[in-house]
Amino acid sequence: MTNKEIAYAFDDLANLMELHGEDEFRIRSYRNAYITLRKLDTPLTELDDDAIKAIKGVGNAIAGKIRELLDNGKMANLEKYKEKTPAGIQEMLELNGFGPKKVRQVWLEMGIETVGELWYACNENRLVEYKGFGLKTQEDLLKKLDYFQKSRGKLHMDAAEEVCDQVCAIITEKMLGAYVSPVGEVRRKCPVVEKIEILVGYNGELSAVFDTEKLILNEAEGKKFTAKYNGETPITIHHCLAEEFGSKLFLFTGSPMFVQDFASRYAGQTFTNLRTEFDVFEKAGTAYVVPELRETPPQATLPQLIEQQDLKGVLHVHTTWSDGLHSLRQMCERARDLGYTYIGITDHSQSAFYANGLKPDRVKQQWDEIDALNLEMAPFKIMKGIESDILNDGSLDYEDALLEQFDFIIASVHSNLKMPIEKATERVVRAIQHPKTTILGHPTGRLLLSREGYPLDWDAVFEACQKHSVAIELNAHPYRLDIDYTLIPKARSYGIPISINPDAHSLAGLEVVRFGLAVARKGGLTPEGCFNAK
Repeated sequence: MTNKEIAYAFDDLANLMELHGEDEFRIRSYRNAYITLRKLDTPLTELDDDAIKAIKGVGNAIAGKIRELLDNGKMANLEKYKEKTPAGIQEMLELNGFGPKKVRQVWLEMGIETVGELWYACNENRLVEYKGFGLKTQEDLLKKLDYFQKSRGKLHMDAAEEVCDQVCAIITEKMLGAYVSPVGEVRRKCPVVEKIEILVGYNGELSAVFDTEKLILNEAEGKKFTAKYNGETPITIHHCLAEEFGSKLFLFTGSPMFVQDFASRYAGQTFTNLRTEFDVFEKAGTAYVVPELRETPPQATLPQLIEQQDLKGVLHVHTTWSDGLHSLRQMCERARDLGYTYIGITDHSQSAFYANGLKPDRVKQQWDEIDALNLEMAPFKIMKGIESDILNDGSLDYEDALLEQFDFIIASVHSNLKMPIEKATERVVRAIQHPKTTILGHPTGRLLLSREGYPLDWDAVFEACQKHSVAIELNAHPYRLDIDYTLIPKARSYGIPISINPDAHSLAGLEVVRFGLAVARKGGLTPEGCFNAK
C-alpha cells in the first residue's frame, strides 16, 4: 500500500468512529495520523517497526495498525466499523463537505441510509425541518449530490438528457450544418443510463469539437471518440458522413436485440447510406418504430402511444401545507398555465410527521382554501386528495369518516420497506381493498440507483386493483419512475389504468411529468389506458 492509501485508511477510521459517537481523543489522533502519513516522503514499506514508531504523532497503537495494513492490506478496527455501518452511509461520507456529524444526523434522526434517499429527501424539502439544515444548506447539498451521482458512472434519465443536450449544443455550434442526435439508451428513454452516446453526421473532421474546456477528448478509435464532459461525465461520440446519418441513427439507437432481429427479418436488404431513419423503415416496408420501443422485437401491431397533449390533469401534488416548496395557489396556477384542466392536491397524511403531514383539523382548513380557489379559478378544477400512508397493517391513515370526504386518495408506502414479499403484498393488497383508495402510489418504493423496491406478488396486486377498480401510479420523478415500464403491459392486461403523476413538491416538479410520459410510452401505454388522460 502507498503512504496515501494508508493515510486514507486512518481518515476513514476517524470518520466512522465520529459517525458512531466514539471517543474524541482517539478520533483526533487518527486524523493527525492521516495528515502526517500523507505528507511523509519515505515510503512506509521501506521502514521497519521502530522507524514507523519514531514518526512524530505515531505511537505503538497507530504503528501496529500501519503494520496490519502493510502486511494484510486491511486494518481490523476499520473493518469492524465498516461491518456495522450500512454501505450507503459509508458512501455519504465520501460527499465533499458533508461530514460525519451531518451524516450521523440524517441517518439516526431521519432514517436515511443511501445517497439516493438523501437526494430525494432534499428534493422533498425534508431536511429544512431539522436543526442545522436550512434551505441554503439543503440547496448546497443537492449540488454536491448531483455531482457525486454524475461521477459514479450511471445517470438518471433527467441528468443524462441534460448532459446530452449540452454536448449536442456544443457540437452544433462548432460543426455548422452537422446532423446531431443522442442515440442508445438516452434516445430509447431508459430510466437509468449507463452510457451517453451521440451521433454526428458531418462530412469533415470533428477535432474542433474537442477544442473546448467543456468537452475533453480521451481517445479516438476510427469513427468513435470517447470524451469527458465537464471533467466528470463520460461521453461516446460516433461520427458518420451526413448522407448515411439515417442508417447510423437506426443502428446506434436500437438495443442489440432489436437491431439483430431487424437484420434477420430483412436479411438480403441493405440499409446503408440512407439520409433519414424513416428511409430505413420505408425501405424495409414496415411501420416506423419509435425509439422508446426499440428494446425488444416489435409487436405485430404497434400501439398508438400516449402523448403529452393526451394528459388532461395532473395528480399527486404537494404544497406548503405539508412538505412542498410552493403554496396551494401557486401550484394550481402553474398547473393551469401548463394547460391542464384539473389538479389533484395530495399533501401528506398525519402519520408522515417528517413531512409535516396534515392532522384532521388542518385537512379541513385546506379544504376551505380549495373551495375558495375553485370558485375563483373555475372552470379549472382543484380536487381534494391526500397521499395517505399505508400503515404497517395495510390500513390507511385517518378514520373512515374523514377518508370518505376526499375526492380521491393515493395510498403509498413510506415506512418499513424491508418486509418479506408475503407480508409486503398482504399490506399493499389490504390498502387497495379500502373502498376510498383511488390510486396505488409509487408501488415498490424504489429509488433508482439507490434503493431497490420492496418485493411484491404482482399477480396478487394486479388482481386486487382489478377487483377494486384502483389505478396504479407511474411516479414520474426521475429518481422513481415507479411502476417499472416492463410491468405496464401486464397491468393493462388486467384492465388497470396507469396514472402518470409528478409527485411534485415545487413548481418545477410539475414538469417532471415528461419523464413519466417517456417511460409510459416505453411500456406501450395508450391514451385509453391512462387514468389522467380522461
